[in-house]
Amino acid sequence: MSNNKPTENSLLNAADMIRSYGFADPSSMIDLLYRVVKTKHVLKGNDDINSVYRTMQDVSSSLPRFPGDAELFYNIYKVLSTIDDRGILSFINIASDGRELYAPDVLTEKFSEYVDEQTKSILVAECEQYGPSLFDLIETNPKIEFTLTTRQEIKTELLSVVYGHLKNVKLNSADIYSYGFTTEKYDLIFCIPIFGGRMLVNGEDFICREPDLIAVQNLLYHINMDGNLVMVLPAKITFGGGSTASLREYIESNYKIKEISTLPTGLFTPYSSIRTYLFVFSTGRTDDVVLKLYEAEKPIRKTSPCKKLVVKNELLLFSDEFADLNGWNIDMAFSEEDEDIQAFSSSPVKKLPLKDAATVFRGKAVNAKSDSGNVAVINISNITDTGIDYKSLDMFEDEERKVSRYILEDGDVLVTARGTTVKIAVFEKQPMICIPSANINVIRPKDMLRGAYLKLFLESPVGTKMLQSLQRGTVVVNINYKDIIELEVPVLPIEAQDALIKEYNEGLKFYKDTIAAAEEGWRGVQQNIQSKLF
Repeated sequence: MSNNKPTENSLLNAADMIRSYGFADPSSMIDLLYRVVKTKHVLKGNDDINSVYRTMQDVSSSLPRFPGDAELFYNIYKVLSTIDDRGILSFINIASDGRELYAPDVLTEKFSEYVDEQTKSILVAECEQYGPSLFDLIETNPKIEFTLTTRQEIKTELLSVVYGHLKNVKLNSADIYSYGFTTEKYDLIFCIPIFGGRMLVNGEDFICREPDLIAVQNLLYHINMDGNLVMVLPAKITFGGGSTASLREYIESNYKIKEISTLPTGLFTPYSSIRTYLFVFSTGRTDDVVLKLYEAEKPIRKTSPCKKLVVKNELLLFSDEFADLNGWNIDMAFSEEDEDIQAFSSSPVKKLPLKDAATVFRGKAVNAKSDSGNVAVINISNITDTGIDYKSLDMFEDEERKVSRYILEDGDVLVTARGTTVKIAVFEKQPMICIPSANINVIRPKDMLRGAYLKLFLESPVGTKMLQSLQRGTVVVNINYKDIIELEVPVLPIEAQDALIKEYNEGLKFYKDTIAAAEEGWRGVQQNIQSKLF
């Protein structure tokens, strides 16, 4: 390709121009770039309109017919033929317009930190996701053999042009979500897999069915004796139950977990805003695990991606300490380093795991609703800043015995299990039967604990941070009731709890009365002024 080095703005302008011709779909834009690249490779400078069009037809005979005439393609050719090898990698991302996963350069730079003098071979999976930073990494390490895999045929052809002149690169069309995608093993593997989704793999004995979890198991088979798998995974692997928990157990039993790092939310914006983690796995057994908490140096926006990762916190946990975490919940480990959490832990106040001071259960899934019924269900929307809006509860008809295990009692503490924020409320006995929806966790305190006191603690800075450490959510908050029971809470004498509740209620009443009086006074001032305007 040309030695010209188009700027990001010129590439964006080129993409906009192609879209203006009616090729707005990412796949059609990649198709056009492929036709231009192959045409230019054959022409070698003979670029009159007829030669360009005829050559394009010859080199793309296996593709569907170009949907336009010679003049249209020639105009497109003049725009795209100036793009160099590195520009092709950038254009692939620009064409996707955030609809496909793309590795931010800052992450490729982080990957490069794991390359050392002992590294002789590197596998980069799903290489079509990477921009010019991968090209630079390969070019600056000529003694290392790089194997790149891609699953998309037309992108494979494009990338073969980009990396074709680099002698230390082998490009394979391979599916990392299937067994046998390679027979080789590597010193280092980099991977950012497909996030989420479900993929049923017939005839292949993977522990999980999700693409990202399939990939981690599959790639672990291909690291050398002292090799490392450096991989980005969604938050689910740190907390998921069922097959996800089985995969964690499999990895813990057969491989070494060297490092787990929290990555900034929004790192993959606009493709995804889910929480992600950077893992480093190796062969052997886990002796200790390095935990890191990364933040973006500057706020991440669609037009302002992360340029630098900053380590906000770092811990070293020995294997027994790591085993005490709930799953791979490293947020819990970091919360223990928090000053508020440390102050709480060192205070002389009696503390108990919530499972010893309360009963915790999850609400019931209710599908049928009616205008009338004998059972009211409390949904997340019914929990407000001032408590529970009992007047707007949905009703349904059911036998009391069928909902008996879910019937709420006076003083029960309701904590939302899902949603965009965590809401907490204390239930007050109602004339009708009330049950919580499936999106609500219920904490029923024993005699030693008042519900209102527990609510005050959970809404305090310490309680909020402790709940945040339990959040399994990626974009949507998800708190499992099985995690809540492990939460350690203070248990003051009942008299002290009652005194705090009374003090809070009196203060809240004074606050509300003051606000109401101020609002009434302000309305009076406004009315007085308005009456004098004319």
